Amino acid sequence: MKQVIALCAILLFSSTQVQAYSIENILKKAEELDLASQPTWLRLLHYEDGKACSVVLTDEFFLSKDGRNNPKAELDATINAYFLPWGEDGNSHARCKFPARYFWLSQHLELPDYNLREERCQSLEKWGLFNNIQSISILLVSGYLGNPASTFGHALLKLNSEDSNNKFDLFDLTLNFGAMLPEKENPIRYVFRGLLGGYKAAFSDRYFYTQDMVYSRTEFRDMWEYRLALSDDQRTLLNLHIWEVVGKHYRYFFLDKNCAYRLAELADLVIEEELLRDKYLWYFPEQLFNRLKDIDRRRHEAGKANLIESVKYIPSSQRVLYHQLKLLDVEELGVFNKIISDGIDSLSRHIDNLSLDKKILILDSLLAYQQYRIIAEGKASTRERREAKNKILLTRLKLPVHKVQEIQIPELPSPTEGSRPMDIGIAYASEEDGNAFMRLTWSPFRKEIIGCNNLEGDEVAIFDLALGFDENESEVFLDKFDLIRIVNLNTLSVKVADEKPWSWQMRLGVSRVKENGDDLYDGVLNLGVGYAGKWTEFIVIYGMMDLAAHTNSPHARVRPHFGLRVASDILKMLAFYGAESRGYDGEFKKVWGGKLQYQLNNRFAVFGEISNETATRSTVGLSWNW
Repeated sequence: MKQVIALCAILLFSSTQVQAYSIENILKKAEELDLASQPTWLRLLHYEDGKACSVVLTDEFFLSKDGRNNPKAELDATINAYFLPWGEDGNSHARCKFPARYFWLSQHLELPDYNLREERCQSLEKWGLFNNIQSISILLVSGYLGNPASTFGHALLKLNSEDSNNKFDLFDLTLNFGAMLPEKENPIRYVFRGLLGGYKAAFSDRYFYTQDMVYSRTEFRDMWEYRLALSDDQRTLLNLHIWEVVGKHYRYFFLDKNCAYRLAELADLVIEEELLRDKYLWYFPEQLFNRLKDIDRRRHEAGKANLIESVKYIPSSQRVLYHQLKLLDVEELGVFNKIISDGIDSLSRHIDNLSLDKKILILDSLLAYQQYRIIAEGKASTRERREAKNKILLTRLKLPVHKVQEIQIPELPSPTEGSRPMDIGIAYASEEDGNAFMRLTWSPFRKEIIGCNNLEGDEVAIFDLALGFDENESEVFLDKFDLIRIVNLNTLSVKVADEKPWSWQMRLGVSRVKENGDDLYDGVLNLGVGYAGKWTEFIVIYGMMDLAAHTNSPHARVRPHFGLRVASDILKMLAFYGAESRGYDGEFKKVWGGKLQYQLNNRFAVFGEISNETATRSTVGLSWNW
């Protein structure tokens, strides 16, 4: 018996010596290879360029107490943790919590008994879908003017399972990065805190159907899915690292450290070219996708394999519905709108005398419309609307099965197919009093209403700056500055009785104005509301009533006006005519203006402009998007 005990002690001692020797050798080899300074290791720890610490705020993300500030200490702690004994809950072991680190280390070091798939990591095994994920995509979500943080679009990452039972990708896992906001946060407070980094943010993982519900069916936003051509190792490393960062906290900055930045940071872990290379003081979602296209183009020119495997358009539920309603002829659409206007109790009266085909088509359209409104309204949806849907459904079930006519939805080009959002322009301006000057404009994000990158006729511009250069007086002056400018011309392709498509616009900025021959500056907050409609495919007309607060007298003004937008592929025009109050006694002044722009290519355009808003002025110039 004593001999057996002695033998066990010798074996245990030998095993401990071998393990200690193994750790010592691995640590030494890691130091020789300088792994702690490798870009991939620093990216796994989220050390940003030029910073001596990780941007991850969650303490549990680090195994060393100095890990946030010392990548070598974290590397040593990670290697040492590999050899720690397994407890009853395997999920708490470092191998399960940081699988991407060990996968990368295994490619440089000999880790004893290393397995990519560790059965004791049950939570990771359940989450990872290792046998199903075939590719990874990054999704560009179109801008949403109903939320300041979503004005410039959004970005998501999606793990594609390619499951035959998952036809519409609704059960693919998606990764979202967003600020952690208090309930019912004040919008103004939200904007300022978002700009200054006043919120924490985190990655969250959800099935794609939850993202589809929010972006497509509630906010009516289109999406474009950029599927990346990644190797098995690249896909594995990225997938494992997503597991490591889900739920970890970061600081959120509205203009740069946002969803697009953090997803680009993740993708940089596995993409040879840096997605964050062209980062300025801001990083909008569109920049991420423009960078993907640039990398893809350069790879193609160099004869290398493409980075972008495919681009898939995912239309919003509103777009799908309105294309479904286009299947109705004039008579059918009229009946459809009559039922909506008169209420669901009028259903039988309006459809009883119709042919079977027309009944079915109208009932199917009514069902789709009621479902669309119920989802969009969410908790605000009324009991009457749900009862209306049920009555339509019961009526439809009494009719025979009918082949559904396929809806043809034209492919909407990705925003990256147009001009880049950053805009710089140079122009020659001449005013009525004979004053002439050079005018230089710049904006980091300008989707102009007559530009090649407009939002289907809408406009968004921030920090839109115009400087004047007067050669005669050798001076530089501020001509105009818009902190933010938005024009939302809501033109529905099909008129629906229950839809009230308000158009609106706003501007917050300052302008140089002529007052009795003198130059003055006038701060403006302008809000306008009205209606817009398509006259033809290329012509939009609108009417607006603006209410504005000015720093110059009169301080409160109203401006009713009408506008016309004409757009072809390369030539676009905007003109407006109206009147603005000049006091509180009913006096009005005519206001008018127009702009014509010819697109030379996606980067350059020439334009001419005339207006009497701040002074009677004509301008000709060149704009460059980059």
